[in-house]
Amino acid sequence: MQYTILSTITLGILFVVLTYFLFYIFKKFKIKINEKLLYGLIPWVMAAAFARVAEDAGVYPDSFFTTTPGIVLVFTVILLAVFFLGIQIEKKKKFALWKTLTISGLIMSAVQLPSLKFVNFYGAEVIVMVFAIALGAILIARKFIKIDNLSFYAIAAQLFDASATFTSLTYFNYYEQHVLPTFLINIAGPWIMFPLKLAVILPIIYLLNKYCEDNELRKFVMVAIFVLGLAPGLRDTLRLTAGV
Repeated sequence: MQYTILSTITLGILFVVLTYFLFYIFKKFKIKINEKLLYGLIPWVMAAAFARVAEDAGVYPDSFFTTTPGIVLVFTVILLAVFFLGIQIEKKKKFALWKTLTISGLIMSAVQLPSLKFVNFYGAEVIVMVFAIALGAILIARKFIKIDNLSFYAIAAQLFDASATFTSLTYFNYYEQHVLPTFLINIAGPWIMFPLKLAVILPIIYLLNKYCEDNELRKFVMVAIFVLGLAPGLRDTLRLTAGV
């Protein structure tokens, strides 16, 4: 699917609305936003990526509910149901919410896994190597610039997405789907994804950390930035590995 300017704007508006709605839910039920919550969300992002790539591979039919943005809405509804269940379990002091998220997300991922056949592990290895270089640069920068953990994870996830895009476009004949990155890639090449990501997210993170008085909102947006990087990065990595 090639995104147009209109579809990109539409997805952006949907993301803002969905983010605001989810933050309202989190605030209403007093869900603490922290690193453990982020860890619990990672398996769910993996599960969504597996499902999305299964559609790319033809395992699932091409429909609104198996492609973006429909698949995002489907997994959001399922995840909210798990949140409510996890909150009730946590209230009884039997199990932490983030553990419920982690286990249920891993089950969802495991269910998706058999639907894909992985044939290009070399591609995944290249992505990991490229990402390791980018991550190393951020770790070095962290020694000189104060970056809290959630901000670091948000930056790292976005660089993971850039690494997957760079590798897929440079070495494996894939193409970019979004309008602005496609325009810049045609001018400068796939490497432009790294400075482009940093040019967008670093000012946002700086402004949030400096001026956002609602600490829970600040942390929620950091988690959202993390998911926005991890989800497409995982999808690109899985697509490359599955050869679709």
